[in-house]
Amino acid sequence: MGHLDIRLLGPFEIRQDGAVVRVPGRKVRALLAMLALNCGRTVSFDGLGRALWADDPPQRLRGSLQTYVGRLRRVLGDDAVTTEPTGYRLDVPVESVDVLRFHRLLDEGKREQALELWRGDPFGSALSPWFDEHETPTLVERYLTAWEQRTDAGLADLQKLTTRYPLRETLWLRLLTALRDAGRRAEALERYETLRRHLADELGTDPSPELQALHHDLLALPAVGSTPQRPARDLTRFFGRAAELTRVDRLLAASRLVTIAGPPGAGKTRLTREYAVRQTSPVVLVELAPADSVATAVADTIGLGAGEPLDPASTFLLILDNCEHLATEAAQYATQILATCPAVRILATSRTPLGAAGEHVYRLPPLAHRTAIELFTDRARLVNADFPADPSDTIRQICRQLDGLPLAIELAAAWIRVLSERQILNRLTPLLHEKHGRHTTMRAALDSSYCLLQPPQQRLFGRLAVFAGGFDLDALEAVSDLGDDLLTALTALVDHSLVLTESLPDGRMRFRLLEPVRQYAVTVFVTDDNEDSVRDRHARHYLAVALHDDARLRGPDRAAALVDLRREEANLLAALAWARSRPTDLALRLSTVLGYYSEHRGEVNEARTRIEEFLDHPPAEPKVRAAALARLGRLAWRQRDYPAAQHAYRQSLDLRRRLGDQDGTARSLRDLALATASGGDTGLAAELCEQSIAMFRRSGNERGRGWALTVLGLTLFENGCWAEGETHYREALEVSLDGGGAAMNVTARLGIAFSAAVAGDVGVHRQQLVAVVDQIRAASGLIEDPEWLWAAMSLAANEGRTRAALRLAGAAIALSRRGGRMSGTMTTFCDGTVERLRRQIGARPAGRLMAAGRELAQDALIVEALAPPTVGDRPLSARELEVADLAGQGLSNDDIARSLTISRRTVETHLEHVRHKLELTSRYEVVAWALSRSG
Repeated sequence: MGHLDIRLLGPFEIRQDGAVVRVPGRKVRALLAMLALNCGRTVSFDGLGRALWADDPPQRLRGSLQTYVGRLRRVLGDDAVTTEPTGYRLDVPVESVDVLRFHRLLDEGKREQALELWRGDPFGSALSPWFDEHETPTLVERYLTAWEQRTDAGLADLQKLTTRYPLRETLWLRLLTALRDAGRRAEALERYETLRRHLADELGTDPSPELQALHHDLLALPAVGSTPQRPARDLTRFFGRAAELTRVDRLLAASRLVTIAGPPGAGKTRLTREYAVRQTSPVVLVELAPADSVATAVADTIGLGAGEPLDPASTFLLILDNCEHLATEAAQYATQILATCPAVRILATSRTPLGAAGEHVYRLPPLAHRTAIELFTDRARLVNADFPADPSDTIRQICRQLDGLPLAIELAAAWIRVLSERQILNRLTPLLHEKHGRHTTMRAALDSSYCLLQPPQQRLFGRLAVFAGGFDLDALEAVSDLGDDLLTALTALVDHSLVLTESLPDGRMRFRLLEPVRQYAVTVFVTDDNEDSVRDRHARHYLAVALHDDARLRGPDRAAALVDLRREEANLLAALAWARSRPTDLALRLSTVLGYYSEHRGEVNEARTRIEEFLDHPPAEPKVRAAALARLGRLAWRQRDYPAAQHAYRQSLDLRRRLGDQDGTARSLRDLALATASGGDTGLAAELCEQSIAMFRRSGNERGRGWALTVLGLTLFENGCWAEGETHYREALEVSLDGGGAAMNVTARLGIAFSAAVAGDVGVHRQQLVAVVDQIRAASGLIEDPEWLWAAMSLAANEGRTRAALRLAGAAIALSRRGGRMSGTMTTFCDGTVERLRRQIGARPAGRLMAAGRELAQDALIVEALAPPTVGDRPLSARELEVADLAGQGLSNDDIARSLTISRRTVETHLEHVRHKLELTSRYEVVAWALSRSG
């Protein structure tokens, strides 16, 4: 059917794959509209009758509806509308219907995106009186409410809305307030009078008390220039920050002194100016950046004489912008004003808190990624009108690297007039430090903050450049070498907004630098005489972190360990990059300990390449080399490179035997058995497994024995002994439940699931898969191993969920390309299942479904994996399959009709459905498909 877009919020319009589709007849359009509003749900015959004919449905309602449904199917395709016993159902994605998207976006608080969908009066020219009475009022109400909640509605928008909806007093209140704030008092009074007359003529009422109060304020408004005016609105658009503006409003309601703190370029000034122009009460904005005295700057702005105090009866919001270089004086001045002028509130911006009594500090967060992209696109289009409105992946990368810092984004966008997007991305750091147009540079902004730091604080700031991503206090203590000065210096950097803080769910605190700030710190760090020793300490600290979490991956809290390792991944890779240049085995240790984590993440190819790179450069001590070879063997086995896996495992076994490492030897015997079984020598593999199990049993290592049991089970699977192999997996499952760890539990359950798949026992298969998926979910999407997807695919196939099975297979194949492959016998079984499904459904539909599966996120794949079977899962109905098979046997349509005791026309209809569902173009292709299916 292709991508369908049903557009009801305005002129009725249907698009399929971008092209407009004509839907003939008002009744057919009304039918589609009613089904679309209830997309995915059955609409009763009576409900459809009311929508099409109001209170006067035809006597043969169902027959009339069937006629219109037939016409609609000819437009959208037979599969689009499903007949149910009680009515009809439109089977298209919910996101295809603009009304449903509109409601969802409003429910999620995404008002601007929702309002963009509105193209005019809902349903265009009336489809039927029923829509005007039952659907349109609700949509219009939500639309107007969304506009009323917008904080950035412009005068032009408000004028159009009050013209279209002249009795909506809330909109009039917004319009008159905006006119007043824009200095257009006379126009506001004139429009108020228009509203007053309209309400009297139409409803016989007066304007609301709020509008009357505003009218009174307009009449009493003093002449322009007699009181300080609020700042003019900026000429460039303001993006996002709705939550931040609301937060500031709430803080000022609770506290008379609020300081917005943030790093250089965070957008503190722009936020306060935007907040100021939206106020209805008087505002005084004082720019302190060029000032030497806070009191003098305030007096000059208000027009006070030298030494003249502020009137204690003053009632306004005082904004002190850019206080950082006068923070102490600003604190003193604010304290004095708050004590003597009880109706004055103060909003300050500063890179550091003022430190005044009663001050509430609000740390301004970076822009959200979506807002950052909108800002970049808008500023780029200011200097290049041909710049595309839809952001490219390169623009997304630029905004991601700039970490949501508005000044950095505007600086980068300003270069679009002379550089391509890719050139800006490649030169991002130097461009931020070059003067361009009206903007200051990031370097100039950061220089002024850096100069305010004390020497220990400057030293710590530079050393923070060694961290990639966030870091915690343990890492700082291990790396910084500042001793007792650390906490004081760190607090100062946080106060100067150079370091951001983040509280984790478990209460731990983490820190990070915005990327443009970190790049500046790099320029400081390279002047540090101790740079090499700092980097060494960083690498060794994160090696210890990785060793600790690698051990946790084998225990019961694997999910938490994965989350912690993912959080530290950037630091671990940075440590590895540094270790690459060191004349030690540090790089090999790091690449080895990261191997198991990488396997969980589905990054087998990269992990193997890293270990091979460092295996002999420089030579490592035997214990380290044995561990590296064991991990290398595992990764090669996952790639189904069994000779390389056996070679690495044998070397590891030899080293551990020479070291007298009994547990290590038992693990190596188990590992070698794994590669040997997959390589075809299952007899030797079974012997190696038994030796390993015996050694683990003697040492009392139950976890080791449990893993060896999974290898023995796999060895029997390779021999085709599925039931016998399953008994060993079940024994391993018992070990995992008694402290063997989450990873063993998943491996054992997957073994049992595959055995159930071969036996066709969908009950056991589903039970094991549900338990596996629970652990996948617990790992927050960080387990990207394809084995569970193959198990899910085989369950879906056995349950008759053909489409789901092919989507899951597509996702599994995509993950497998990163190196995470299964053993030979399981791969053979799954490949055979996929081929059988391809023959069932046809090559083209199968390819399309598998391609769709590659695009699904893990949450969607989990839904596919555990969905219950339904009648609609099978691509062809039983009758369609029967007709296709008879066609494949060479029977004509007349022969098929006589054989099945149906009409020739019915046979032709079934064959047409077969061609449509399997995406075949002729009867010959149907015959070929039927022959291939039969073998």
